[in-house]
Amino acid sequence: MKRNAHRLTVYYGSIWQTLEDSTYAMKWGSLMRITTLQFFWILAVIELSMTIWLTISPTISAVQQDAWISILIGGLIGLVTTFIYARLSAMHPGHTLVGICRRVFGKWLGTVVMIYFMLGWFSVTVVILRAMTDFIQLVLFNKTSNWVICLIMIANMLYISYRGGLAAIGRFSQITGPLFFTIVLLTLILNVINLEYKLALPVMHDHSVMKVMHASLVHTSFLSESILITMLIPLMIQSGKASKTALWAVGISSTLVLLTTASVTMTFGSELSGQFIYPFFNMVRFISVLEFIQNMDVWVIFVWLFGVFVKLSVYLTLTSHGIAELANRSIRKKSVLFLIAAYFVCAMLPMNIANVITDYYNIWLPYIYWPNMVVIPCLLLIISLIRRKQLAN
Repeated sequence: MKRNAHRLTVYYGSIWQTLEDSTYAMKWGSLMRITTLQFFWILAVIELSMTIWLTISPTISAVQQDAWISILIGGLIGLVTTFIYARLSAMHPGHTLVGICRRVFGKWLGTVVMIYFMLGWFSVTVVILRAMTDFIQLVLFNKTSNWVICLIMIANMLYISYRGGLAAIGRFSQITGPLFFTIVLLTLILNVINLEYKLALPVMHDHSVMKVMHASLVHTSFLSESILITMLIPLMIQSGKASKTALWAVGISSTLVLLTTASVTMTFGSELSGQFIYPFFNMVRFISVLEFIQNMDVWVIFVWLFGVFVKLSVYLTLTSHGIAELANRSIRKKSVLFLIAAYFVCAMLPMNIANVITDYYNIWLPYIYWPNMVVIPCLLLIISLIRRKQLAN
């Protein structure tokens, strides 16, 4: 009897959880609801799009041929932090990160903490937007002003976020995600003929364990952008499998970055690879199979742009959603307009984005990664565990 009663409790509890999550999503309208599959592809594209572009070079520069080990360690740590975020969200069903901060820290302190989170998200969006703009101008449209390229991307971000919301981004990611992952896998397969396995040796001979661990922080910090799942899970139609789905998305993305890092190192060697700004792009341009399959960089850039578009749109939508929730008013669409204008102005201010990216790495780890993605989430989880019974009432 006790066992049957327990099963009934678990069964009806899961139904109530689903209804509670769906009710929360309904509160913000059908435009902000996503399915489990959309949740997977949104997170997978977010994790892979800039991680494969920006984390390989600094890692190789730091530990040369041992970069793949640092990427592996970073991936494992990224899985741990993602599990913490999912666990935190599960302990506060129906609440986004805004609600979690307010429940744990109180209204005023929770609001301040959440503003700090969103300032970090804002800075990430601005830097990615400008870096993408300058890269496209350099590679494809060198006679086009960078503000024109930036404006086109911002116009698309505005349209999908303002008119379609998170649901439209989710549907778009279902198309972009498989295409992006297929292109990356295809380039790795076609590049096999260029690999020199001796370039990956010796292993752990020139660097200490601590140096390899420290070099993994850049990759880990990018994977820890999965903190966004604390905003996404309450907006899922069914969030029962959110934790497992998030871990799969982060794990698969990190594995592709690991394979790409090893492939780049064994193609160009650690010395040359560490000097490239975008080593994955250089590897793609190096591919030539029987002088028939060439110039794949155009296709890679084309698909990569879709991935960056998903990432920027998610940041825009979730930041505007957070502002609306903080204000307790239905101003999400108005805040989208404000954020779009702020993104454009701030992205166009720097004269030299290369220096900005270098300086931003010095800001990213101590002021965004450690507090926003490690310290505060762990503190929220610990307090939530201590006050579990009180928060349940």
